[in-house]
Parts: sequence; C-alpha cells; structure tokens
Amino acid sequence: RFYLAQGVKLYSQETWKEVFGSHTHAADEDGLHSSVESRGGGGMGAVARNAAPLCRYYSKMCDADNHAVREAACQGVAELAQKVGQHPLYADYLSPYVNMLLQALLMCFHDESWPVRDEACLACGTFCIAYAEECRPELPTLFERWTEQLTDQIWSVREDAACALGDAVTAYGPEMLEKVLAVIRKSLPAAKDQPPMSREEYKKLQNDVSAHTGNQVYSCGSLAPKLRKGGAGRIGCSSCVVDRPKQPWEATDGAIYLLRELCTRFPNRDDTEREDVILGDNILLPLMTELADVARLSHYPQSDDLRTTLFKQLPQIAEAMGKRRFKGLYLDLFIELLSKNLDDRHGTGASQLSIHAAGQCCEEIAKLIGFGIMRGRLEAIGCDDAFDSVMEERKREQAMIATPGHFIGREAFSPFGPTVVSN
Repeated sequence: RFYLAQGVKLYSQETWKEVFGSHTHAADEDGLHSSVESRGGGGMGAVARNAAPLCRYYSKMCDADNHAVREAACQGVAELAQKVGQHPLYADYLSPYVNMLLQALLMCFHDESWPVRDEACLACGTFCIAYAEECRPELPTLFERWTEQLTDQIWSVREDAACALGDAVTAYGPEMLEKVLAVIRKSLPAAKDQPPMSREEYKKLQNDVSAHTGNQVYSCGSLAPKLRKGGAGRIGCSSCVVDRPKQPWEATDGAIYLLRELCTRFPNRDDTEREDVILGDNILLPLMTELADVARLSHYPQSDDLRTTLFKQLPQIAEAMGKRRFKGLYLDLFIELLSKNLDDRHGTGASQLSIHAAGQCCEEIAKLIGFGIMRGRLEAIGCDDAFDSVMEERKREQAMIATPGHFIGREAFSPFGPTVVSN
C-alpha cells in the first residue's frame, strides 16, 4: 500500500478493495464482527478486529533495517490514526495500542533517514487529533521533537513539523497555542544571527573541490551510505556522522510555515478548527511585522531562499484572513519586498526561483483583493511596470498551456511522443 513504485501501490490498493469491498464502515456494531457477505464491516472492520497483531507488526517494521520499510510503516501508522482513530465505531479498538505505536514513532524521530523522521512527525500529529488524552503523557517529548524538526536542514521536514504542531494546537487548544506562539516569537528573528557571507564566498565554498573530496559515498536512489550501516544497525538515507550544522535562518524558515498553519487553521471566529482558539490581530500583527523586517535582511546568501518561502506561503495566509483584513493591515508590510523581487532591476541578485515565487504571489493576492488595487499599491512605490510585465508573462504561459497540441497539460505530454491531432 505504501510501496515507492506507483504501480505496485495501486495494485495493492485495488486488491484490498477486491477482498474487502469498497465500503469503509458498517451500519452498526454487529457489522464489525459479522462474517457474512458484509465482509465484517469492510476493510476497516477487518483492521479493527485485528488491531493487536497489526499494531505489533507496524511497530516492528518501524525498526526494520530498510529505510523505505520504516518510512512505509510510519505512513501505515498515520493511516490507522486518521481512518480508524477518527471513526466513531472503530476508534475504541485501536485505543489500547496507541502508546505502543507512539513509542515506535518516537524512536523514528532519531532515524538517520530524513523521510522516516518526516513521516513519524506527521503521524504523531495525526495521533494527537485522534487520541488527545492517550497522547498527553508523551506530549512534552513530542513537543520537543516537533520543535527540533522545525529547524531541520531539509525544508520539507520543517514544513511537516509545522503541520504537526498545527495538529497539536487543534488537539489541545489554548494551552498548546501559547507554547507554539512562544516558539514562533523565538524563531522568527533567528535569521538576524546568521553569519554574514557574500554570494561570491558562498559560491566559492560550494565549488571548492577540497570540501567535497574524500567524503562518504552514497548508494544510488536510496542515498544510503555504501558498505556500512548507521545508527542502531539501520541503513539510513543520510548519515548522522556526515551532517552539517543547522543554520539560524532555517529556524526563521520553519517559523514561516508554522505561522501559515496557525493562520489557515484559526483565522477568525467564523472559520476556525476550535472555537477557543482565535488568532487575532493583537497576536498576529506583531509577528507579521517581525517577519517582514527579518525578510528584508540580505547579509547572507540564503536570504533569497527565505523570501521564496515567504512568497509561497503568503497567498495562503491572505486567503485565510480574507480580503478586507489582509488588505487593510498586512499587505503594506510586504508590498516593498514583493516589488524588489518581481525582477532584478535593483541588483539584489535574486534567484529565478525567488523572482517566480514573487510573481506568483502577486498574481494570487491580486486575484483576492483585485488587480486594480494590487497594481495601485505597487504603482505608489514605482513598481507597476514590473507588475504589468509579470501579468503579461502569466497570460502567455496560460495561453501556451491552452494551445491545442501543446504537450504541457495534455495526456500525450512527451515531446518525443506521437503528434497530437486536434479536430
């Protein structure tokens, strides 16, 4: 079900449906234990009946030698929490084994393979939503692990740690919100402590042959260290022995993802995952002001990566806040940053990824508040022509995709495939 190859994964899922049927729950408690044509409540009923051996097997596989198996085991545990743990009929059958599964996931937080750590992080957040009270004894340890992941060297690990912390706030309410806000307030200004480095020095460091000679050799595909096992006898996809220190700017990057999670989950009283958790402007405005100030820093080369993250998350934050609130209080905080990254006329050395992210951010925000309003704000700082250029480029891209016979967005997408003939 969680194999890396898509064909094997789909075949396994279809086989499951063939055996247990496509229905996911029974009408009543009797359906869970029946062995007639109802197939014992379908696949979910079978899982609930066999929760004990299934949980023991998943826990064992979380300690398997192969990193892909450990990753799949974490995904399987997360699926149990999401589908069985949140089901009104079947949740109680999994409850006695929550602690066993949590211990297996906590072990995976120390895995050498970052995809395993990533999946374990998400799975723990899902468990907190499904079994809040059962997970409470491990909450201090979980919170420590999540905040460690929030500053990880891998951006996707930082993002998923933020998702897990968002799940924790959903599960535990105001008590967890205060802890998460404290993490954000501490992490947001961390980029100010990033050591100064010019782009030339950074590029020279990357291209330094001596810095990349005689290091650990990795296997193709899995990135597992060749001819050795790491950690507790496991094969990982990144060696804890060969690792670079965490950078201060990465803590700020993780805080951006965490801000996005809070803004999209608890934006206002009419649209929140918990009635007792509201992210008001008295809390959010100082944090967003701090974020805008930190994003203006340019004394280190990765500052461009930080702004790219900001521009990718800002449209989601704006959408959650709503047109009037974002336009009135928050747009002006970031409009100058956006204008400087729409192109490289200011000589900032912005990467193409950052420029594209800024253009896409402007377009999505303009769709929310109105293109005329967005253009007017940019015109006030002399950047309306850059905005017009970006919008024209977006139109050309959309027209190219919509052109009949063009390989982008069509089933026959390969340029080496047969010619697509349109009628």
